Amino acid sequence: MTLTGVARRQLLMLTTLYFAILFLESEVSHMPLLSAGMSLAILPVVWLAVSLLALIAVQLWPSAVMSRFLQVAMIGAAIVGIVGVFPHLAANGVTWNHLGALASPALMHGEPGPQWPLAIAMGGVLGYLAGYGVERDQEFIRTGTRWPTWIAFALVVIGTALSESLTTLGWGSSVIVVASLLLLVITLAEIIAAARGEV
Repeated sequence: MTLTGVARRQLLMLTTLYFAILFLESEVSHMPLLSAGMSLAILPVVWLAVSLLALIAVQLWPSAVMSRFLQVAMIGAAIVGIVGVFPHLAANGVTWNHLGALASPALMHGEPGPQWPLAIAMGGVLGYLAGYGVERDQEFIRTGTRWPTWIAFALVVIGTALSESLTTLGWGSSVIVVASLLLLVITLAEIIAAARGEV
């Protein structure tokens, strides 16, 4: 079974919403670490921004080039997520000499939680599957992108840009929240319309 048309659009929209939420969590928790000198904390923030741009680009301009851009971004997101688990585990006391801490029920609600980088890796897999073969999906290409989606995407880009500085982080976070809510409404509306056979 091949993912096509409306189903592909819904999965891409859902993945974009998912990455917007991950970006929001990552920027809020990692930007203060950057000001404290932890330079590797920038990696998930930057890569989630790249992933969001790739997800948006493939929906607005579906082509072989954008499909490859998305594939690279999603593979990168999966790698960043998997690698990111290890410093998160170490921050919660898991080391090669102390692997018993993996069995602690407190691990998953520790700070920082190792589930966040795992979520990035899973998002990478979702996005890769959603975008695979998009340039050959004529039904998807024909449907195009409606103006509310353009507005949501513009808000994501603006929020992402504002979030790259501590001085505008609050504004960026607020814009990302509004964009995420709009993406949620659009996605739910499209799912309901598809269920009713209107799309």
